[in-house]
Amino acid sequence: MNFDPWVGLIAAGPVSPALARLPDLHTQLGPVAAASLRVASRIANQLKAGQPARIEQMQSASLVLVSGPEGSISSLLDLVRSAPWDWQSKALVLLDTRLEGRDVEDLAARGAAVATLDPIDGFGEVRFCVDGDAAALRQLKRFLGALRTPYFTVEQGKKQVFSAGLAFTGTLATPLLAAAVECFRNAGLDPKQAAAIAERTLLHTLRAWQKAGRQGWTGVLPQRDLESVRRQLAALAEENTILWAYFAETAHMALELFGHDADWLRALDQDAGPEEPPAKGRGAAAGGDAD
Repeated sequence: MNFDPWVGLIAAGPVSPALARLPDLHTQLGPVAAASLRVASRIANQLKAGQPARIEQMQSASLVLVSGPEGSISSLLDLVRSAPWDWQSKALVLLDTRLEGRDVEDLAARGAAVATLDPIDGFGEVRFCVDGDAAALRQLKRFLGALRTPYFTVEQGKKQVFSAGLAFTGTLATPLLAAAVECFRNAGLDPKQAAAIAERTLLHTLRAWQKAGRQGWTGVLPQRDLESVRRQLAALAEENTILWAYFAETAHMALELFGHDADWLRALDQDAGPEEPPAKGRGAAAGGDAD
């Protein structure tokens, strides 16, 4: 069987949810290959796009997507490496995986253009982070443009730096919010009140950042209000050692990140650091029951 569409897919199930959410994928996707025709057929049916094919039938596809669970990517790439293709005319796109271009340098050496395509959460519609060489980016621009899918292009080789940014606003932000809610709850507020204040304060901070950037950073730290910080740390030391340590360490790093002199804050290192763990308040650790 011959395929005219220029986009192919090599996949293992379950495929990336972002791939299934791409609008009008059926208008662009041609051959779908997998470890077997049976698996390829199942994936094409799941996507309602493409046609099952053997790996050697994908020569006509100039853009090849690779999608599958993290544990299957290695075997999928072995399948790609076994393909009898002329890589000089193809772009390989790793979809929704921790891998990046340097992880498939052997294919790049054979002539393949290489890129990655990773979904970004938090938007009403699917959006992607794109990283790759110029030739692959041209192919991806054509593909995503045909699907009317917005994306952000990062500097080549900086995918993991971008991913760290997502971690700061997601994975690492969650404990920070939990710590704030825990403080409010230990101060006597009920869970809904604590969550509401944390949400409002966070939104206010975000608006200030959007308007003024680092100039919008206000409060006891940039004002070098040593006495207020000392009192807050002392209160946390009595309430919850984890909150105390988290506040102290985060304050130090915040000052250094923003280029402020942190020597005045280091003076507090000689003060309370509780010798014995105090009785916990409402939770044994930040966010313990502050959902």
